[in-house]
Amino acid sequence: MVQKWLPILSRCGMFDGLTEPDILDLMPCFQPVAKAFAKDDVICRVGDPQDSIGIVLDGEITVQKEDYSGNRLIIGTFGPTDIFGEVPAFARVGFWPNMVVANTRCQVLFFPIEKYLKPCCKVCNAHQLLIENMLRIVARKALIMNSRISYLKIKSMREKLAAFLVEQYQVTGNRTFMIPMNREQLADYLNVSRPSMSRELGRIRDEGVIDFYRSSFTIKDMDALRQMH
Repeated sequence: MVQKWLPILSRCGMFDGLTEPDILDLMPCFQPVAKAFAKDDVICRVGDPQDSIGIVLDGEITVQKEDYSGNRLIIGTFGPTDIFGEVPAFARVGFWPNMVVANTRCQVLFFPIEKYLKPCCKVCNAHQLLIENMLRIVARKALIMNSRISYLKIKSMREKLAAFLVEQYQVTGNRTFMIPMNREQLADYLNVSRPSMSRELGRIRDEGVIDFYRSSFTIKDMDALRQMH
């Protein structure tokens, strides 16, 4: 079963520096479990015991949090090769702090935390490399969360949108790019109202600063966009 997903796993950051045969050799030590989910299935609920780290094999999932009023905040959207649950796992929280939902039909490979942290049954260098890779991944996640907090601090919706679009340009190096979420998810990510956000995007487009179609954006006037935030 795992052999079928080796091309996906070999592109996952957790296995950087390892060949497909190396990954296959590690599987008896980890004993991962693959699970399939239908669209809108809840994969993990807040408070559920956490004993594993997930890797998305196919499809798309969203990690989200709801407050007491039912307002939803998107933590992140993940697709094939993406890892989720590693931060609370290594923090030894012991439970899932956020809800994980399937955006589409998907399959997830779960790696037991204890198997990851304990010495490899073969005492191999590959396991040490996995730990180093995971430390790097967790550090990157911390940087991303820091960026997310910076959006939440911005009060003006126009400033939030400008900051987000400029950051996407910096990440992709291209003035035309696809954002990794739909309009509703973007509104949740920025913690704003979707209708108000759509109106503001329309105004910025009418000013000739940007153009967009669904999740594709083009920055037409970078100077004007930068001046908005």
